[in-house]
Amino acid sequence: METLGCTTVICSDKTGTLTKGEMTVRQIFTGGRLIEVTGAGYTPQGEFRGSGVINPADSQPLQLLLQGGLLCNDAILEEKEGKWLIKGDPTEGALVVAAAKAGLHPRETRLENPRIEEIPFSSDRKRMTTIHETEDGKRVTFMKGAAELVLERCSRILDAEGTKALTNEERAKVLKVNEGMAQSALRVLGVAYRELPEGFAYVEETVETNLVFLGLTGMIDPPREEAIEATKMCKQVGIKPIMITGDHKLTAVAIAKEIGIYQEGDMVLTGAELEEMPDREFEKIVAKVTVYARVSPLD
Repeated sequence: METLGCTTVICSDKTGTLTKGEMTVRQIFTGGRLIEVTGAGYTPQGEFRGSGVINPADSQPLQLLLQGGLLCNDAILEEKEGKWLIKGDPTEGALVVAAAKAGLHPRETRLENPRIEEIPFSSDRKRMTTIHETEDGKRVTFMKGAAELVLERCSRILDAEGTKALTNEERAKVLKVNEGMAQSALRVLGVAYRELPEGFAYVEETVETNLVFLGLTGMIDPPREEAIEATKMCKQVGIKPIMITGDHKLTAVAIAKEIGIYQEGDMVLTGAELEEMPDREFEKIVAKVTVYARVSPLD
């Protein structure tokens, strides 16, 4: 109690701590268009909407993005006593549910495309890559992760007309959509794929390059009501709450504003900015920083 009474700053992770940890895919950007996804929670019921209802089977970019999000994934969707539950990471769970809404049965799709190799996710890499053997005997790799990092690994993009070169103009368009999603408090993941030739070495340097960018998934994880109340109480007694997250800077700020941690005039630092900043300069501004985004355990 004495230690708690001396506390002046509380640092907290975001996902599952300040937020509910119940992700739901709300938007998808693929094939050059933005698609709204309906439905809530982990129940695999909902529609894909553009100017009207979209059948994912009629859109190769959308179908392939949803398949990639399902296969490059360890979460399990199951129904118990009439309630749908996710075993595993909530972010991965949201991707499984989105695929199920499109008619991609998780278990069957995974059996038809068995995973033969994996380059796992880490907080430093901020991406995950899996390699699968398809029904027709091809080897395909899927990657999901921080949108800007996935985009860096791509040289091509898939749209409604097929695969084409990923130009600087196309990259800028994707990053602009990514920014718009993040400003709407959506957590954004990029998805990419590549067909692999025979005899390919399954290592990071060879597999995670020259990929085809499939699109973005934007998911929402609403703040906990108790986190909003706890933040108010902290400020009333002179304790400064700080959010630390691996999420995009704009997503982190949007959620921090909603919870009450970030206010106009506060500062936000990313892991990259923190790494480049001299200690003396950091000491001058640290009291103004309320959000740290895109950080790694090393930061």
